[in-house]
Amino acid sequence: MNRFLMTLLAGVAIGLLIAPAKGSETWKKLTNGLDDYKDKVSDEANDLFESGAQAVKNGKTKLEGKANEWADRVNS
Repeated sequence: MNRFLMTLLAGVAIGLLIAPAKGSETWKKLTNGLDDYKDKVSDEANDLFESGAQAVKNGKTKLEGKANEWADRVNS
């Protein structure tokens, strides 16, 4: 998936560079596109981090519950 996105980004960049527009306009489009891509990747990374943190929290809660159950059985 990452390779696909990089290939797509390279294709867009090449297309912009050979498009019949002023150089300054082309660079502005290219940098705006890169900024958008950077923001999207950052958002995806944050979502992934939050999902991982939630999974760890859920696992910890379940583990603590099982430990308490085991302790109750041992102490009974």
